[in-house]
Amino acid sequence: MHPSPLARAGFALLAACTLFAAAPPLRFVLENRTQGPSATVPVYLTITGQDASGRPLRMAPDGTFHPCRPGDAAGPGGRAPYSFPAPTNGILTMDRTGDLVGGRLYLSFGSPLFLRVDPATGGLVQPDPANPGDPNCCVLFDWIEFTLAGGSFNGNTTCVDMFGLPITLAVRDGHGAEVGPVGLDARRSDLMAAFRTETAAPFHTLVQPDGMRILAPGHAPTGALATWLDPYLTAMWARYRTTPLVLTPGDTYVGHGEPGGALVFNRAGDPTRHVIRARPTTVETYRCDGPLAEGTPIERMLGAQVAALLNRHLLERPDLWRSAAAYYLTSPTNDYARFWHRHGLGGKAYGFPYDDVNDQSTFIHVDDPTEIRLGFRID
Repeated sequence: MHPSPLARAGFALLAACTLFAAAPPLRFVLENRTQGPSATVPVYLTITGQDASGRPLRMAPDGTFHPCRPGDAAGPGGRAPYSFPAPTNGILTMDRTGDLVGGRLYLSFGSPLFLRVDPATGGLVQPDPANPGDPNCCVLFDWIEFTLAGGSFNGNTTCVDMFGLPITLAVRDGHGAEVGPVGLDARRSDLMAAFRTETAAPFHTLVQPDGMRILAPGHAPTGALATWLDPYLTAMWARYRTTPLVLTPGDTYVGHGEPGGALVFNRAGDPTRHVIRARPTTVETYRCDGPLAEGTPIERMLGAQVAALLNRHLLERPDLWRSAAAYYLTSPTNDYARFWHRHGLGGKAYGFPYDDVNDQSTFIHVDDPTEIRLGFRID
C-alpha cells in the first residue's frame, strides 16, 4: 500500500526538518605541547571545506561557516585572509548546522595563511608547499583532513603531501568513548634530525633548505629519487610475465603481464578483463596516480592494491599484504612512508595516497562526535 500524497508531503517535511536540525556544536580542544621559547609563538587556525553542493566554505572565529567569495581576496598576492588566532583557552566550537565535506584544519605558527580564491568561480586553492611562489611557503604549517556528514566524523592526520609539524588526533563520541590518538607525538626537531639518519640518501633532498618542511617524494622527485624504484618496478613487471600475480582484496584476482606492459586480471567466473594499462614510473608509484588510478572501479581498486604493495616493497609476496611486519624490509622502498610509520602512534601513518590499504593510515571514524583533540608541538 503506497502512502497518500499528503502523507508523502509529511514524510518530506519530517526529512527536511531532520536534515536541517542543528546538531550540537563540535568542540575542538587544541593542546600546544611545545616547550621552551617556541611555546610563545602565535598559533593561527584556518578551517575550510565544502557544503553538500560542493560550495567552498571557510570558518569564522565564532565557529560559523561562510561561502568563499572572490571579493575576500584582499591579502598578499590577491589571497584571502581566512586565518584567525587560536583561542587563548585552546577551545574552539564548530557550528554543525549542515554537513561539511573535504574539510581541512590548518595550524600555522608565527603567521596566518593566505588562500587563493578563484576570481571566476569562487573556488578555493589550498596552499602549495612545493611552490616557492606561494606566499605560505615560508610559514610553518600543517593540517588534518576531515568530513562531518550524517552525524559522523571521518578524518586523519596526513603526510601524503608533506610534513610540517607533528600532530595527534583523537575523537570522543557522545558516550564518552574515545578513538585515537593517531599521528605523531614527538618533538619536531627530533623528527627532522631522525629523517636524515633513517632514510636513504636520495630522500634527504626532500628536506627543504630552510628546514620548514619535508616534502613527499611525489612532490619533489629530484635526482636519484625520481628513479629510485625503477629497478624494482622493472623486476616485478618481468616477474609477472611468467608468474601469476594473485591479489585478494576480497575476491581473488589473478593477473599476468602482457608484452605492452599491461597487467591483466581475471576473477573466477567473470570473463571481464580488468587492466592496469602500463607499468607506472617511480613518481607515479609515489603519487599512486597514472595507470594505478585509472579505469573502472575494480581496476582502480586493483591499482590501489598494486600501488600499496610497490611502495611497501611487497609485490613479490602479495600473499603477505595484510602483514604490516613484512612491509619496507627490502630496498628500494618508499623510505618517506616507512619513516612516518616507524614514528607514528600504533605504527599508523598516511605516507602515500593509498596507505589506507590494510588499514595502515591514520583514518578515524566516529559516530556522534562531540570533541576533537589536536595535540601539536613545534620545538
